[in-house]
Amino acid sequence: MFGGTETVASAIEWIMVELMHTPDTMIRVQQELADIVGLDRRVEESDFEKLTYFKYVIKETLRLHPPILVALHQ
Repeated sequence: MFGGTETVASAIEWIMVELMHTPDTMIRVQQELADIVGLDRRVEESDFEKLTYFKYVIKETLRLHPPILVALHQ
């Protein structure tokens, strides 16, 4: 039951850590969110396809810090 929530929480924590380590990236993500979503509403699933840089940040963070252990191919 907690396996799904733990991996999501772990991924969110790593995304926040990586954004705090790279302030330029955080500013760019914030600007993209402000431009596409705005400041007066929450992000909806339909907005996600327009948030290209945000998606790149998420994918790169998951590449660097996978939420589950992956066995390397040898």
